[in-house]
Amino acid sequence: MKDIYKKKVNMSIKRLFVMAMVMCFALGCLAACGKDDAEQEVSTESVLAKAGTVQLYHATDTEVVPDEDRYQLVQPDNLSAALEEVIENMTLSQGLTIDRFSVDENRNISLIINVEDKTSEETVLLNQAAIVKSIKGLEAGSVEITLQDPAGKLIEKGTYTDASFYYYDE
Repeated sequence: MKDIYKKKVNMSIKRLFVMAMVMCFALGCLAACGKDDAEQEVSTESVLAKAGTVQLYHATDTEVVPDEDRYQLVQPDNLSAALEEVIENMTLSQGLTIDRFSVDENRNISLIINVEDKTSEETVLLNQAAIVKSIKGLEAGSVEITLQDPAGKLIEKGTYTDASFYYYDE
């Protein structure tokens, strides 16, 4: 009878030990899931300052730079209206004009851009980067850009995301 009692006590001690180890592991995991020191704290002021706004970009001769101030959208919840506002307020290089745009049900955007004959490839590329970076602020999907000459003849067609022009990021 003493042996049976001893075995039950030993088994209970082993179970308690295993349960204690599981609890220590769980507490360790919870402690590790805490806030990372490298995270930035977001203030209410910074969120309110950016609410309903988008950062517009423009191309210079050699780079893509942000406009001085963020643009306040009139209809930030309507992607089509917000895109129209961005297009109207973007500064494109001479020789480039956005002719038409459309938005599909997956928030992907299609743009048709007219390119004059004397516009350099570098100017076109820098402006494409500026357009895609500006549209990124609208939380849209991919951006399909169709380049055409003034007569409507296709020059180039491509689909871009915000990662397509990573080398223009600050």
